[in-house]
Amino acid sequence: MSFQGQNSNLTFTHKRLKAGDFTIRPFEVNKLWKISSIHPEVEHYQKFGIQVYRAFYPENHKYFGNVANISSSLYERIFTTQSLDPKILWYYLDHNYYTEYDNIKQPTFLTDDSQITYIAESASLFVIPVGVFGEGIKKKSVSLVNYNSNPSYEYTLVDDGFGNLRDTSFDETKIVNVDNCMMYVGFNEKYREYNMPNNKLDFVLDMAPHRNTINVYNKKNITYTPGISVSGSNTPTGVAAHISGSYFRVNPKLDFNFNKNDNFAFSFWMKKDSNQLDGINGRNYLFNKNLVKKVYNVNETTLQHTYEEVEKESSQYPFDISYNNHLSTNNGRLSFRQGSITKMIEVTSSVLSSDTWYHVLCQKSGSKYQIWLDGQLDGEVIDNMNDNVGNENLFFIGGSTNTSSLFYGSLDEIRVYNSAISDEQIPYLADNSLETGYAYQTSRVGNVFYNTGFVVISDPRPKYANAFLGSSGNFDYDGITNGFRGQFRSTTTFYEYEIICKIRRKEFNFTQNPSIRVDEASTRSNEIENYVTSSYFNPYITSIGLYDDSDNLLVIAKLANPIEKRDDVDMNVIVRFDM
Repeated sequence: MSFQGQNSNLTFTHKRLKAGDFTIRPFEVNKLWKISSIHPEVEHYQKFGIQVYRAFYPENHKYFGNVANISSSLYERIFTTQSLDPKILWYYLDHNYYTEYDNIKQPTFLTDDSQITYIAESASLFVIPVGVFGEGIKKKSVSLVNYNSNPSYEYTLVDDGFGNLRDTSFDETKIVNVDNCMMYVGFNEKYREYNMPNNKLDFVLDMAPHRNTINVYNKKNITYTPGISVSGSNTPTGVAAHISGSYFRVNPKLDFNFNKNDNFAFSFWMKKDSNQLDGINGRNYLFNKNLVKKVYNVNETTLQHTYEEVEKESSQYPFDISYNNHLSTNNGRLSFRQGSITKMIEVTSSVLSSDTWYHVLCQKSGSKYQIWLDGQLDGEVIDNMNDNVGNENLFFIGGSTNTSSLFYGSLDEIRVYNSAISDEQIPYLADNSLETGYAYQTSRVGNVFYNTGFVVISDPRPKYANAFLGSSGNFDYDGITNGFRGQFRSTTTFYEYEIICKIRRKEFNFTQNPSIRVDEASTRSNEIENYVTSSYFNPYITSIGLYDDSDNLLVIAKLANPIEKRDDVDMNVIVRFDM
């Protein structure tokens, strides 16, 4: 055994381990648990008075009334008051959540245990102190059941094992063509810009796996407002974009260059303003790929190569969705068109009211060109396109660089699919009921972060706005009428061996490190530096060595932080390891 100065090592040589089943002299062992079955070699050693212990790692039982939550056990409690619970703490966070946008992440459709979703307008946060009750949350173990006097607000949330917290009331078959969703813009990350007239960002997020870049032009003319309404009420959900002189550009444009034989669908919610600009030929454009293209030019004098955006309406385009204003013979109606050099196919909707939310689906399905309003087929033309419809034009939402083409109104929950949507599925996209709200096309309402012990409910639908906070969000619980039940399992690493090395008080208070001597080069010098005999000298333990009977070093345990050797109490250092 030797001590070296304040930053040096402590090595125990009086604790003996034997290769194979490590042996420890019995007077140096504090037994925790002894295994029920004894290995033959262990029995052999016991004949010679040598005790061998294989101890499992117990969770910390020193906190909160000696309550231990072993990983195989289930913690469960029905919450009927806002009492402090040592295992689950919960809070309501307003406008405070998560991290910056990362193109690698796919928070809308897929989450793993390291996933961090983008900001949400509000969140209910559960904190499980994993440092006390295990090392983390066991996957697929979290369950939260909300009780409410209003049945519409009752739900059960479960952890799916991938970091998603899902509402079990959702029918997953009503989640439409996830793999075929090429773009999803919901604006729900924009709540921070509600009151930012001069500091708005010049982009919105595409949360579909394709991760298109969507830039905002004339960003001062866009306002982010409460989103689409719950069916049959004026209660808003999430965030919508109100554009009044601004528009969006989508890149890369070629991903949306559907050919004449391709099926595709545009699903979106819109609320038009009563006043619109004159537009181009009486049209205010919602989605277009036929107005602007980039032209490659070479300056004959300087030979410089440039791209210029040229405004020129093309007769060849894969899609064009526009609102017909007062200058059009179809005033008040939507038009969905596709065109080639020789042919143009158009279907129109019924008249839309101003300041009213509509769900719109425009799609090409085989030879059918359709417009659906609020889940009902509203207009259809059956025809076949004979020529190519693809082009090199730019893809715009809400207008284009031609300011007279701009649409004035609100847009929300925009999705573009490279497939048609079945008649049975279209009503799901138009469903924003309080109980389900399939308009958001996900059963995921939050996240579980297994390693940190955080459970977050952040869905923008009103059903989850005051998740688990009582009937009105003020912790007004009333038994299980307005309360909730929470449960989880923790994870703990089990070690096959646990060796307790005891350092008794008044032992090992000195060091043989030659650096403490005044004459370090002399092995016979007994004169030591002044700091050694003063109160400033306190040996620290940084490493522990475990040896066999032949003094062969078998295990080296490195402490995460040095531990000061105290002289007023006995100290135990636990070394845990597997074989």
